[in-house]
Amino acid sequence: MSLASLIKRCPNLTAAYYCYNDWQTGRRWAKGEFGTVSGSRHAKLSLDESLAYIEKVTADYFRYAGRSRFTGAVAEIGPGDNFGVALRILGQGATVVHAVDKFKSFRNSQHQTLIYQALAERHGLNHIFNGAPSEATLRGLVYHSGSPAEIFFRTAGLNFDVILSRAVLEHLADPLIALDDMIKTLSPGGIMVHRIDFRDHGMFAGCHPLTFLTFSRERWRRMTQHSGRPNRVLFPIWQQWLARSGFKGSIKITRLVGIKEEIEPAIWLDIPQSMRDHALATVRSIRPKIAKDLQGLTDEDLAIAGCVLVAEVPA
Repeated sequence: MSLASLIKRCPNLTAAYYCYNDWQTGRRWAKGEFGTVSGSRHAKLSLDESLAYIEKVTADYFRYAGRSRFTGAVAEIGPGDNFGVALRILGQGATVVHAVDKFKSFRNSQHQTLIYQALAERHGLNHIFNGAPSEATLRGLVYHSGSPAEIFFRTAGLNFDVILSRAVLEHLADPLIALDDMIKTLSPGGIMVHRIDFRDHGMFAGCHPLTFLTFSRERWRRMTQHSGRPNRVLFPIWQQWLARSGFKGSIKITRLVGIKEEIEPAIWLDIPQSMRDHALATVRSIRPKIAKDLQGLTDEDLAIAGCVLVAEVPA
C-alpha cells in the first residue's frame, strides 16, 4: 500500500496533511501567489460537459431568482476557470459582470476558447467579444482575482443589482460578515442568490460523509483557514442570518447527507419521507463522534448537506 493510500484511509493522517498544506497555502498567499488548481473544473471536462454545466448553472440562477434575465451590474463570486456563466448573463441583458475570486484557477486556454466559441455560436453572442471569442476579448467582464469576498464587497466601493455564487460561501473564512457586506452593496430591487454546499468537498473521500464534523473547532481551523476548505457553517446558521437580515428571501434544501443526487429546492417537510429517513439514519450512525461544538445541532440540522439562499432588497 502506498503512503498516499495509507494517509487517505486514516482520517487523522489526512487531517495532519491538511494542516501542513493549509500552512503552505498561507505562506503562498502572503507572497501574493494566488494560482491554484482548485476550481479548475473545466480542465477536467469535455467541451459538451463544460457547456452543459454552464447552461445548468445559468438556468439555476434565473430559476432560483424567479427572473428570466439579470440587468445592470452583476457580481459572480468564485467563477473558477471559466467565465461562461458571465458570458450567458451578459448575453441576457447585464451591463457588466464583476468576477470575484480569492484565487486564480489554472486554465486550459485552448479548451476555454472552444467554450466561448461554442456559447457565442449557440446563443448569438459574438457581439459581446472584441474580436474572436476568447477570455481576453470578452467585453463587460471585470476580473478581480486575489480578492476575497470577505474584503471585496466592503472595500470595492461598488453597487450591484445582482450577486451570485455557487459552492463558494462554504469556503469563506467569515461568510456571514461577507453576506452582511454584500447586502449593503445591493441597489434597490437588487437580489442575491447563493447555492451553498455543506459537504466536505472530497476531503475525506471513502470515509463516512460526516467525518469532517468529527474534528474540534481549533483543529478544523488549522486545516482550513488559508486554503478555503469548507468552513462548517451549517444550515441553521444561514437560516438565522436570513431571519435577522429582515429582507425578503428564502432558504431551501438542495442536498441531504448520504444521498448523492441533488434534490429540487424544498423545505424539510416537502422532501420525500424515504429520503429524510435515510439522511437521518446516516446522521445517527455517527452522531456520538461529532465534535463537541456541533453536538447542539439536531439530527435534522446535520442531515442537510446543501441549500440555496435568496435575499432581495426592496425596490
